[in-house]
Amino acid sequence: MKIREFGRLKILDSIRGIAAVIVLFHHIFKLNKETFKETLNDPFFNILNFISGLNKEAVLLFFVISGFSIGLSTFKRPLVTLSDLNTYFYRRLKRILPIYWIAILLSLGIGIITNTIYLIDFSAFNLIGNLLFLQTSDSIPESWFIPYGLNGPLWSLSYEMFFYLLFPFVYFFSKKYLPKHKLYVKYFGLIFLVLAGLTFNKKVIFIPQLLFLTGFIVWILGYISSEYFTHYKKNKLFFTCNLVVGFLLIYYENKIPSDSINFVSKGMVITSIFHFSTMLFDIIKVKKFEAFLNFLFFKIGEGSYAIYALHYPILVYFEMKNISLIYQLIFMPFFFVFCYHLEKKSLKWKLNFLQRNYTKPIALLKTNK
Repeated sequence: MKIREFGRLKILDSIRGIAAVIVLFHHIFKLNKETFKETLNDPFFNILNFISGLNKEAVLLFFVISGFSIGLSTFKRPLVTLSDLNTYFYRRLKRILPIYWIAILLSLGIGIITNTIYLIDFSAFNLIGNLLFLQTSDSIPESWFIPYGLNGPLWSLSYEMFFYLLFPFVYFFSKKYLPKHKLYVKYFGLIFLVLAGLTFNKKVIFIPQLLFLTGFIVWILGYISSEYFTHYKKNKLFFTCNLVVGFLLIYYENKIPSDSINFVSKGMVITSIFHFSTMLFDIIKVKKFEAFLNFLFFKIGEGSYAIYALHYPILVYFEMKNISLIYQLIFMPFFFVFCYHLEKKSLKWKLNFLQRNYTKPIALLKTNK
């Protein structure tokens, strides 16, 4: 099988940077909408309103890039042994936890300063749920926990942690028990599990992990897309079907009253567009365009996780203290620089206490056999 040699793909960081800017702008726009409306003419306001409305699509793009990146990572470092699995868990936890903990501390600090710590968002019970990555969006009435300290974007990080923890088991199960099954069989099996989970959540009792499975579909599509980059697997029919079905579900979203299905359908469309764009740009070689995007967004992308996790408590503080929009915008370049350096430094922290034998239960089971 033909495989590709590659180094770091800067464009992935640049795409992360674009997604982070869209999410950040969405929240600035939402919290200052009247100011924007009073200041700008209608056409320009409508353009910015449209960009702001791409917030969910930007989060889905994060999921796609995350799955794609894990595909590249496991291509270079295959999960073969229990030692490989321990290394995988250590690298993933070291990546997500430091910034996440800082985000929670920042949210707590802003809560103390703004005297909002009495809210349920800051409760010890809610803090425990967030530390266990069980929070879901506060727009979901059945949520066990909501994002800590009014830091709304933290909802997606519970999805991300779920993806990281679930993926190795799906990976091993697929390799060991379904090696001869076609991609379509595995994918339809996953869709069946997701639909069953959504039905269980609605008809029986809400369990957050069953909701997280909806995002896992998008994430795993990103992983499947990476196979083109690593092994030149085009999977044209597979992604064409996802694109068509995704568009149909979006078109008929009013007749399918489910935010989760709408979420998945948009993810299917975004991943398919991403996949075919990867193939197209591999053919036409748009190096100048790629260089332009890297020039604008690569550095932002290197701090995109910190930008995503830390920005909202600061914007809440600005709103409560009636900080002018112009001063908020002046602050943002400094915030970008801070996040860039924070994230770069956090990646160098060894966090040796996270180097654990996560697979010990599996090893014990094998020994007992």
